[in-house]
Amino acid sequence: MSTLLTPAQWTLAAGSAIYPLAFYISLPKNATPARFAQSREAISIFHCTFMTIASLACLRQSDVRNLLSSRVSDNEIPDRDLPIITTRSEFANSVIALETAYLLQDSVILFYASKLHRRAGGSTKGLNIKHLAYHHAGLSAALVVLQVYTAQGREKGVLIIIMMMLMNASSPCGTLRWFLVNFKPDARRAIMITTAVYLKIYGLCRVYLIYYILHAFGAQKGRNAFEAFVKLKWHCQFGVGAMAFVNTAWFVMGVSNFVKRYLTGTSVNKKNS
Repeated sequence: MSTLLTPAQWTLAAGSAIYPLAFYISLPKNATPARFAQSREAISIFHCTFMTIASLACLRQSDVRNLLSSRVSDNEIPDRDLPIITTRSEFANSVIALETAYLLQDSVILFYASKLHRRAGGSTKGLNIKHLAYHHAGLSAALVVLQVYTAQGREKGVLIIIMMMLMNASSPCGTLRWFLVNFKPDARRAIMITTAVYLKIYGLCRVYLIYYILHAFGAQKGRNAFEAFVKLKWHCQFGVGAMAFVNTAWFVMGVSNFVKRYLTGTSVNKKNS
C-alpha cells in the first residue's frame, strides 16, 4: 500500500494550514468584532472567487456538458451508475478538498466571531454569524466524510458536487453589499446596484442551478427535473429539497425587500412615518 498522499490529501493539508495562517496575519492586535468580520469577509471573497474559477475549469476539463447531454439507452442502468455519477476526477477531488479545508477553518472563525459579538453586545447587519457558522459546520462535516470515501477510492458524484459549488459565485457580490451596508451606508445608489446584481447572480447560481442539475441529470434517462427529483434516494431528496426551499425562500424575500426599499419606497415610508 502506497504511503504517498494523493493531490486531494495534499490540498486538504495545505488548505487547513494556509487559511488559518492567512486569517491570523490579516488580523491586527486587539481587533474589534467589526474588524474581525472584515478579515473573515476578505478571505471569503478570495476563496469564493477562486473556487468559482476552479470549479468552472474542472467542469470544462471533465467535459461535463457532453456527459450531461448523453442519453443512456439502457433504462435498467441504476442512477448511481450513470456517467455523471461514476466519472472520477483528481482535479475535482482537489477542488472539493480545498473547499473542505476552508469551511473547517471558517466554521471555527464564525463561532468565535459570534462569541465576540455577544461580548460586545452588538451584531453586524446582513450577516447572521451564528446561523452561518452552523451552516458551514454542517457542510464541512459532510465534506469530511466525502474525503474519507475519496481516500478509499470510493467517491461518486464529484462532478455534481463541483456544479453545486458554483453557488460560490454569488458570495463576492454579497460580501461587497455587506461592506457597503455596514461601512458606507450613505452610498444608497451603490448599495441598490450591488443588491440588484447580487440578487440576479443568487437567483442564477443558487436557485436555477439546482433545477438545471436535476433537469440535466434526469435527461440522461428521459426524465424531467421533477421526475429526476422523485427518483432520488430519500436522503438526497431531503438535502436537495431543503437546499432548493431555503435558497428559493431567501431569494423571494430578497427580491421582495428590494422592490419595497428601492422601487416602491414602502420600507422607507414606513421608517419615516
